[in-house]
Amino acid sequence: MTIKEKQAALRLEMAARNVGAVVLPTGDPHLSEYIPAHWESRRWFSGFTGDAGTLVITENEALLWTDGRFFIQAAQQLAGTGIQLMRMREPGVPTLPEWLSAHCGGTRVALDGRLYSESAAEELETALQKSGASLVSMDLVSPVWKEDRPPLPATEVWLLEERFSGASCAEKLAAVRAELKKVGAQAQFYSRLDAIAWATNLRASDIAYNPFAIAYLLVTDKEARLYLDPARLTKEAADAMRETGVTVLPYAQAAADLQTDFGARRILVSKRDISMAMYRCLAGNKSVELVEGTELIAVLKAEKNPVECANMRTCHIYDGVAMVRSQMEWERRLAAGETLTEWDICEILEKYRREQPENCGLSFGTIAAYGPNAAMMHYGPTPDKCANLQQRGLLLIDSGGQYRTGTTDITRTYALGPLTKDEKRCYTWSLQAHIDLASARFPAGTTGWQLDALSRVRVWRHGLDYRCGTGHGVGFMGAVHEGPQGFRDMVPLKPGMSITDEPGLYMEGQFGIRIENTLEVIEDGETEYGKFLAFSPLTLCPIDQTPILPELLTQEERQYLNDYHDRVLKTLSPHLTEPERTWLAHACRPL
Repeated sequence: MTIKEKQAALRLEMAARNVGAVVLPTGDPHLSEYIPAHWESRRWFSGFTGDAGTLVITENEALLWTDGRFFIQAAQQLAGTGIQLMRMREPGVPTLPEWLSAHCGGTRVALDGRLYSESAAEELETALQKSGASLVSMDLVSPVWKEDRPPLPATEVWLLEERFSGASCAEKLAAVRAELKKVGAQAQFYSRLDAIAWATNLRASDIAYNPFAIAYLLVTDKEARLYLDPARLTKEAADAMRETGVTVLPYAQAAADLQTDFGARRILVSKRDISMAMYRCLAGNKSVELVEGTELIAVLKAEKNPVECANMRTCHIYDGVAMVRSQMEWERRLAAGETLTEWDICEILEKYRREQPENCGLSFGTIAAYGPNAAMMHYGPTPDKCANLQQRGLLLIDSGGQYRTGTTDITRTYALGPLTKDEKRCYTWSLQAHIDLASARFPAGTTGWQLDALSRVRVWRHGLDYRCGTGHGVGFMGAVHEGPQGFRDMVPLKPGMSITDEPGLYMEGQFGIRIENTLEVIEDGETEYGKFLAFSPLTLCPIDQTPILPELLTQEERQYLNDYHDRVLKTLSPHLTEPERTWLAHACRPL
């Protein structure tokens, strides 16, 4: 079926159900960023493959909302589909609730309540009520998407050992219960897979790049229920759950159980972290009282324990070695006159990462983007659609690995040959923006949102900006994008948190530049004004010096770069061969 044929089939289903519009988000019942293929209905009905976006189909129109990371990609992929691109947060572009309210008055607007957070659903309901429209939870996708729909994944579920996690499942559940007691609640229901993985120390491969099992978790002051088909657990994992007192129940049973008396009265809920469907199961349960608050596990897991912090530093050594060997290989092959593609770069990186100790694959699909392709922030090459590298211009590589010792995320931009003055200027400005933030010292209690401008002001001075966040939290053998910390968020940064620093500049049709390190938040002394914090780079990989315009750097910026490179050289050298050490010494030479 073509995109237009799929939409036509959906419209027939809409007419049969008396529905005026259907909202198809990028989501699954766990509100995941990366979702199983079974739930990729937005992609199936639109052809847009980006990681974020919401499709709306009405009787006569089709529209897709996505953010600035995907404007270029979406415009290309939506061409000829009849779908209008709605560029989020651009002047004059209405939000999805605003548009539905203005165009769907008096009609029923349908969405699958399993795939939408309760907070987003309430926002949409409020907007629709203004125009006399109503929101209904309804699965209109399944009757249309039948023959080629992938099944729900059910990979083996295994136990991450305590020498990696730093705490047992019992200890983590005790921490959750202690937090519940502080807020006067007896239970919280968890949908997000990274939270469940952290609390149980269980891992699987249900979702690409995310080592998680599809599951739900109910923690009360007296028990814990894990909704996960028991046959999926390894013996070691099953034994650990039984010894911890975690009851393992069928995945499909979760919704029904939330509507029964499960021995807890006050239930803490975060409406942004639970689906509309699951929330309303709880809301209809007369035996419970809902108390609004935060998802407790998100806060607990963001502050990594000492064992996790030590392991994170180790996994970045592994990752740094893989990066060095990858760069050496493609440099050698290009110098020999071999034609390499963006996809070749992806395969080289994956090869060397998989050779490292405790590696479990990639943490996300590698972005290897040459020239104009790098202006698409989340561009991803494929074997049959990728550019040939040439000995000129810039190559941007955003990549990362999953290790039992942690999760990595790194971006480097490389000069493959002669560069224009604009490319060099933009590269230098991006580097300065990166250093400005990485070298920050700030009082305890400071949020990422308060620090964001430290990076952006560098490019603002030149009348430029980047349509994306400056950085995000990074999980531990978990999600590469971890909340609640980030540079867009009003969450205080605390020691043990991991966060990326990744400003960049993206010139459509020309080039894209990004320099990214993962940073660890550390303590940095105390004065009469209280405790201070700083960032320590976890990422260990040379930053290409070829595109730098040295005359634009201050002495302090030069010193930061030289100190960072000295650290990279000293830390990685013991893990490299002599030829590799020689190469690295040159890459880390003082500027």
